Amino acid sequence: MRNKFLLATFIWVVFITYMCLAKASDIPEASWLNIPHKDKIVHCAFYFVLTFLLYKNYKIKMGVIKKAWLYAFLTAVSYGIIIEICQGVFTAERSADPMDALANTSGSALAIFMLWLRQKKK
Repeated sequence: MRNKFLLATFIWVVFITYMCLAKASDIPEASWLNIPHKDKIVHCAFYFVLTFLLYKNYKIKMGVIKKAWLYAFLTAVSYGIIIEICQGVFTAERSADPMDALANTSGSALAIFMLWLRQKKK
């Protein structure tokens, strides 16, 4: 069986990478959305989706739910940290922000929690 989540995961990773490493001026701002800390909410949402997609990939590959949860979480959090480091090292307009890494981790943790709740209901 082909893993239908693999392409979605790849596209999502490319999207996150672009959004995090492109010049901030090249990314349209949702100025109509007047929410405090919306940047952190976006980071949380990006990594929520990434963790979900990674979980689906690992579950298909391994078939063990608990390992899939752990691997998805660790992969997403590691990727988030790497992206933050890359922002500090390779971009002029952006900087590494530990609070972004925390928002990324929070999104990943929320995804794992939601997956756990879903599994618990079964």
